[in-house]
Amino acid sequence: MSEPSPRHEPYFTIRQDARRARRVTLSEFPFTIGRARDCDLVLDESGVSRLHARLDFTHDQVTITDLGSTNGTYVNRQRIEPHKPRRLRSGDVINLGGECQIEFDDPASTATIPLVDAPIPGLVLDDALAAVSIDGRRLEPPLSPGQFALLRLLVERAGAVVTREEIRQEVWGGEGPISDQTLDALVSRLRKRLAEADPTHEYIVTRRGFGLIFRNKI
Repeated sequence: MSEPSPRHEPYFTIRQDARRARRVTLSEFPFTIGRARDCDLVLDESGVSRLHARLDFTHDQVTITDLGSTNGTYVNRQRIEPHKPRRLRSGDVINLGGECQIEFDDPASTATIPLVDAPIPGLVLDDALAAVSIDGRRLEPPLSPGQFALLRLLVERAGAVVTREEIRQEVWGGEGPISDQTLDALVSRLRKRLAEADPTHEYIVTRRGFGLIFRNKI
């Protein structure tokens, strides 16, 4: 089993939505990723295959190989060819099946690879400032409090259906009955703001009879 120098262990930063992130150190290889419980990194997401991808460490380089996954492995938004190793470099962004964003960093290479101030793709919430950025550009003017509360709920539940009653409770709390017309108007205004900032992607998807789903950009 190959191992990098302990002083320069590469690692992943895993972002499953705009508010949660965790770091995984890559200390031993091969390193497998998938839904199967015996994988080194278990991602319990519907778009991730049981054995989705593998990382290897050879010749002081980390490579990623898609293991024939159903929904594909993307590096910097480009789908890689199955069963063909792809070298990873510091700052590469990996996406597995459209479910989860993984940022790769290799401290051993930072001295030789120039740093690039690249924006995070897709939509990012800053809860402290009540601000929203898309592809690194902040939405101006800011969203209204109701729009931000709705978007925050959808982002927290990314990939899952959020019902109309859950939206009413989150946005309006105990203010009394909220009509369907009022709720629809809020959703419509939020959709319009996001579409103005990024007309290439539909962030809020309607499941008729069920509710809304947030899908971030890959």
